[in-house]
Order: sequence, then structure tokens, then C-alpha cells
Amino acid sequence: MFESEEVLRQLIAENIAYYRRQNGDTQADLAEKLNYSDKSVSKWERGDGMPDVFILSRIADLYGITVQDLLRTKKVPKSRTRHVLIALLSVGLVWLTMTVLFCAAKILSVLPDWAWLLFIFAVPVSGIVLEVFSVKWWGLLLQAAAGSLIIWGVGLSLVLSIRLDSVFLLLTVCAVLQVLLILFYLLKYQSRKKKG
Repeated sequence: MFESEEVLRQLIAENIAYYRRQNGDTQADLAEKLNYSDKSVSKWERGDGMPDVFILSRIADLYGITVQDLLRTKKVPKSRTRHVLIALLSVGLVWLTMTVLFCAAKILSVLPDWAWLLFIFAVPVSGIVLEVFSVKWWGLLLQAAAGSLIIWGVGLSLVLSIRLDSVFLLLTVCAVLQVLLILFYLLKYQSRKKKG
């Protein structure tokens, strides 16, 4: 299939670089996701070295492709459908869990007047699930959006469950956290821009 190890190494090098760029990652981003140094990724992309099968499998998983795609000369078009479906299924499971708990609370008469709050609690939990997937597969914008969902979901949960007299103070805390989150992701974006 391959004439030599050198041909295989160059093909893998081109494909790692191609899929990394297609997903908007710098070499440092990929290295961080794999817990390797950016020098290792650079070495792989130059064809000076080759990652082992385990690392090839992790790269394929990160980019929604197969290890076989990293060995092909024809590139697979970028598709995030699988990642989106996994994230949506996970969020759906959060809501299913809250629905089951809601029904159980109503049937068993365990705080039946408060059971509806489970759906409010599902909002920040969904944000946490989305944050995990966005860190793994997507960019800073979706990470920031998921972080915002967590902040405002927790704020809403607290306002409705504790019935605070001073809602304004809690919303002020949420607003300050939102500003800090935006500044954090702007700083992270600037840092990535300088690296790559």
C-alpha cells in the first residue's frame, strides 16, 4: 500500500496539519488537547516523527474522523454532525433525567409544589455538559456561550428556589461574572492569536 515508511510519515503529517487547520486549532491547541508539547505536534506535521496508534486514534476522535482518514490521500470533508449529535443527545439526557425526577416527585408527593424547579436546574447542568463538549471539540465562542448559560442558569435557579428578597444583588453578581467571563475568553483568544 505504501512504498515506504517515509511516504506514510509524510501522508500522516499532511493529514494531521490539514484536519488541525480545518478545526481551527493551532499546533499548541492540538498539543494541549493531547497532553503533548507543541514541539511534538510540529515534529509530526513536518514528518520528522510519527505519533503512535493511540495518539492517531485520539486525533481522529477529536476531529470526528477515523484513523483510516489520517492514512488516506483524499481528505474527508469537515463534518461536525457527529459531535453536534453527541452533544445534543447528552443535553437531552439531562432533560430526560429531570423529567423522570419531576414525575417521581409528583407521583410520590415529594415536594410536589417545588418539583418544577428541576427544569430550571436543568439549564445550568446543560450548560456544564455543553462546556465539556465545547472545550473538547469546539472553539472559544461556544465555550463562552456555555459558560454564560451556566452563570445565568445558576442565578435563575437561586432566584427561584431560594426566593431571595434582593434579586437585584444576585443579578448584579451574575452580570459581574458575565463580564469576567467575557474578559477571560478575550484574553484566551488573544493568547491563541499570538501563538498561532
